[in-house]
Amino acid sequence: MVEQDTNLDQEDENTGSEYRSSRSKALQAFRRIPRELTEEELANPAVQKLLVGNLDRLETEKEEYRLYMERFHEADKKVAVLEEKGKTKLALEILSGTCLTCGGLAIGQINALWPQPLGWIAVVLGLVLLGGGIYAKKVKAS
Repeated sequence: MVEQDTNLDQEDENTGSEYRSSRSKALQAFRRIPRELTEEELANPAVQKLLVGNLDRLETEKEEYRLYMERFHEADKKVAVLEEKGKTKLALEILSGTCLTCGGLAIGQINALWPQPLGWIAVVLGLVLLGGGIYAKKVKAS
């Protein structure tokens, strides 16, 4: 299914590039024709119909491009928001991991520090860091 979608996208791109190249070849044939029109030529109904037809076609293309631009800007905003969310989640993950590691190390040193007053400091510091790490995990999850 995905391969079919990819093939269809490639076919659309190829069709578009073929259209553009054939269109540019057709326009090259008209490059040597003078672009300025006289009053007499402008008064001709065929010229007026041709100009109005080109104007209508360009208006339609402009509207299509405007819709593409709107969709592009919406997608660009979504990407920016998701990138910022990713950065925030990464920062919380680093904070959580650091707190859990340091808290575990502090509690692990209790046996070596227990007879001294530093034992209580290690317990309190370890518990605070572990609590902060767990809290950071909860904030990241929500």
